[in-house]
Amino acid sequence: MVATINLTAASANLLNYLKGWATNLNYEGNGQFDSTLPPYDEWAGGQVDIAGSRGVILEGNFSYIIPAGFTGTVDSLEFGRGLTSSSSSGFDLANTDLSIDLGGVSPSKTFTGAIYSLTHNSNVDSDPLANFTGVTSKSGKQQDGLFDYLGEVGTVQNGTSGNDWLYSFDGNDTLNGGAGRDRFVFDRDIDGALSSTIGNDAVNGFTAGAKGDIVRLALQSTAFDSFAEVYAASSQVGANTVINLGALGDITLNGVTKTALVAGNFEFVA
Repeated sequence: MVATINLTAASANLLNYLKGWATNLNYEGNGQFDSTLPPYDEWAGGQVDIAGSRGVILEGNFSYIIPAGFTGTVDSLEFGRGLTSSSSSGFDLANTDLSIDLGGVSPSKTFTGAIYSLTHNSNVDSDPLANFTGVTSKSGKQQDGLFDYLGEVGTVQNGTSGNDWLYSFDGNDTLNGGAGRDRFVFDRDIDGALSSTIGNDAVNGFTAGAKGDIVRLALQSTAFDSFAEVYAASSQVGANTVINLGALGDITLNGVTKTALVAGNFEFVA
């Protein structure tokens, strides 16, 4: 099942928010479960009961077995500020900035690595995104990151009424922009390792034309680094415009007429 990412005004630029969250986490450790014996309903990472402290809460019905990792089912991840703990109600966040619906799935090996990486980045000052692209454990093993997991299962991302930045991962993503001038970012290097494809992605709520929304391409491919090349690779399929990137994947702009697209709807990053 795909992971559904719900942005708020605080996390409207997903990557910038996650960088800031990691930089201000001020915590490195294994986190804690909500009870002494499994199965657990919650796991939390971060400093507890410190005003404004960053934290993350995993909810579900799961156990943790060494060395296999998480078993059971996982429901959601919540990132925010003001992590608290109560013997009666478990963990909570004073402000939930970002929520990810995991769909009640059985956690994969990739997921276990991703949870470890969230709270074990000893180089956070120089590389805050390693919390999400994966860290090297003390044993020397490279761990997966949350971006790897999102690429594994695919995502649905729901923007806000403001100017959002939504990001494609390695799998198939559906990016739902709202009002405002949104950017839809397709970066082959988003998880820290150059990927062979961005997947088969769909964009909803895209406004074409001058001062419209923006497709931001960081494909590291000279075949698709100009408006002329991308426009030539696009075709009208019913009511939608499909940008065929060959082996790199494709982007479907739902409800968009190809001839309405202009150079200002695209940005190119080397």
